[in-house]
Amino acid sequence: MLYLEHVGISAKDTKSLKDWYVKHFDLEVVYDNKKEKPTFILKFKDGGFLEIYSAESFSDTFDNKHQGIRHLAFATDDIEGEYERLKNKVFIEKELTENDKGVKTFFLRDLEGNLIHYIQRPNPL
Repeated sequence: MLYLEHVGISAKDTKSLKDWYVKHFDLEVVYDNKKEKPTFILKFKDGGFLEIYSAESFSDTFDNKHQGIRHLAFATDDIEGEYERLKNKVFIEKELTENDKGVKTFFLRDLEGNLIHYIQRPNPL
């Protein structure tokens, strides 16, 4: 069996970015290597993990169509509630929309400019 165990984010400031994800998404810190530039592993309620580790090089933030992994997608069954909860607390990249198939989405950026995609589908894939 193959499954996605975690997503890694290389960060300029691992402590601040960890605090941002814990605050806005209620994640649990399950690992801290306690180094000068610490690595953290955060746990989602569904059991998935997010690793935040120290970057050694930096570049500009790219848009969603630039080559490479460009966003994290979080599914929800209450996208309107999530949008209302976050809209005055984080940078909203793209407002809440609904397409003709009933799929609702919005995009936001984390503390370091990483793109996060919220999605609610009328029927799971």
